[in-house]
Amino acid sequence: MPQADRIKRWETSELIKILTFLNKNFNLWYKNHQDACVEAVKAVNINRDGKSVYNKVHSMIKAMEHFLRTRRKPKTCYIIRENRTIRGLVKEICYKTRERNGRENQDRNNDGDIEMATNNNQPTITRTSQNRINVPRMPFSIETIDEIYNEQIKRIDRSAVISKNLIEVRNREVRDLYEQISKRRTELIELIEEANNKLQMLRVLR
Repeated sequence: MPQADRIKRWETSELIKILTFLNKNFNLWYKNHQDACVEAVKAVNINRDGKSVYNKVHSMIKAMEHFLRTRRKPKTCYIIRENRTIRGLVKEICYKTRERNGRENQDRNNDGDIEMATNNNQPTITRTSQNRINVPRMPFSIETIDEIYNEQIKRIDRSAVISKNLIEVRNREVRDLYEQISKRRTELIELIEEANNKLQMLRVLR
């Protein structure tokens, strides 16, 4: 079966079914790519195995990520360049992945108050709940100065993260709107392609 998959040409309809399933079940895809592909094969009932589906989807996502970074059309994935429906579905997976990664990174950054203490009776530096720094009394040492410096840098970084979070909320709202528009566009493209196919069939029958 795997050998047959490497030889068998991928049909556009297969890819649209697979990508649609993965978008609708994105949580499953984000949690485990391989398991999601196995479930996709079962759901859409195609003559493929999970590994071959994963390899194909992975290659398309990599090509799309390259396009989103460089704005240059990928050279290694023809179907991404030529089919708008597939391109839109792959792009949607990339956007959802970016959003989920960004949200998880924010959660890790917002760990609450930070407290640092040195050993061997060295002065202690703490950050209060109001984000103020308690500077130890004399005597100072080079290590103490370095700790104060590093704490100030972390304080600035934390303020930057808070501002970034506010911007990300607005960006997420925009992305949600974009996804809704993208979904409607994909549906419209499918209808247009279906109509064009029927029109072509009528022309052949003449």
